[in-house]
Amino acid sequence: MHSHVRRGLPMLTALLGLTAGVTALAAPPAHAEPGCGRAPVQYSVDGGAHWTNNATMPAESGSVQVRLAGVPTAGCDYHVSLGSYATQGATWATSGQQTFLGWSTTTLTREHYRDTLDVTGHLPPCYGELALYSVGGKYDGSDSDHPLPHYPDEPFSGLVIASWNGGTACTPVPTAGPTSAAPVPTPTPSSTTTPTTATPTAATPTAAPSPTAASGAPTASPRANPQLPAATTPATAAPALAATGADDGLLVAAGVAAAALVAAGGAAVYVGRRR
Repeated sequence: MHSHVRRGLPMLTALLGLTAGVTALAAPPAHAEPGCGRAPVQYSVDGGAHWTNNATMPAESGSVQVRLAGVPTAGCDYHVSLGSYATQGATWATSGQQTFLGWSTTTLTREHYRDTLDVTGHLPPCYGELALYSVGGKYDGSDSDHPLPHYPDEPFSGLVIASWNGGTACTPVPTAGPTSAAPVPTPTPSSTTTPTTATPTAATPTAAPSPTAASGAPTASPRANPQLPAATTPATAAPALAATGADDGLLVAAGVAAAALVAAGGAAVYVGRRR
């Protein structure tokens, strides 16, 4: 019996080995990480009415809808971002120094394959650039790993889905400075001489008596207008007596005689009363 068992062991071992090999061949392979690659993204700037993957945005838009095109690979995450920048020119070649204005990002998956990126509150006021790119980094110039775009180098090179450059030049805004303040009056030769011209002119030739005043002849008033005609000057002379045709001496004698008669009559009345 033992000899039969010893002879059967090798056969049993071979049979078990064959069974294990068949089982290993029938088992499914282990799950491998999917090769996601670049996101097959389309975008729309008109609210989803039209979709495109054109590298140049048809218009400036602060609200851009994005979606994964085709059938996305399961288990893959696709980052999509929209950055807004102010530039110094209307084209990428003339954009010059750029200034970061705003940023929006999203992660698209097979289950979440569509979303909206919004930078409406951060659009360029003049010349500017909008960049739609397939990475989740914010390139705002905060450090060397997140530099600002600057022609001909861009931090998301090879990852740009679409971009827009354009706009118009900003209108210069006048800056308030010392020259815009109200002018402060400063002394001028004319203003400094005003007090001195008022005093001497009021008191000179008119205040001192003229030779004609000393001789008794009529003089003109200080306020008289020197331009008045000479014919008006005699009006200031003493008025003459009206002519009556009688002699001036006779009139004086008659007056004296009348006065004497009045005095004599008065004396006679007085004497009569005394008696």
